Amino acid sequence: MAAAPLLAGLIVLALLVFLGRGYIRTSPRNLVKGMRFSGGLLLALITIALTLTGRIGFAFLAAAGAWALLFGTMPPWLRPVQTAGGGGGQSRGEALRNPPTTSMSRAEALKVLGLHEGASEEEIRAAHRRLIVQNHPDKGGTSYLASKINEAKDVLLRR
Repeated sequence: MAAAPLLAGLIVLALLVFLGRGYIRTSPRNLVKGMRFSGGLLLALITIALTLTGRIGFAFLAAAGAWALLFGTMPPWLRPVQTAGGGGGQSRGEALRNPPTTSMSRAEALKVLGLHEGASEEEIRAAHRRLIVQNHPDKGGTSYLASKINEAKDVLLRR
């Protein structure tokens, strides 16, 4: 009985050594592709082990990770369900990526930038810069917040 985990560990170690030999002299792009493939393969093996041990919930999670690494898309069992007839609404993911656009009022723009009525152009630009640095998508913010901050600046500067 104690030999099974040892055997599994040796198999995983052998796979890592076998797959790792090809990573020594390769370009960064091929290294990333190889690491994604290796990670996906390892997660697929973990999925099989979890399924055989009856841990189906964890197996679905591992399978989702393997699918994402190997195919670069969301697994089919995690995709939003399409309604018959296509429906006119957006899925949750589409709504987060493409929120409905409405024109922003001057009062809302002032509130977004944290300014008061009569703020100077310099104050508007300074508030915009401070908020965009904090909420830029490259710094962990969202593109939606960045677009609202930019829209607020444009409304206040009447562009």
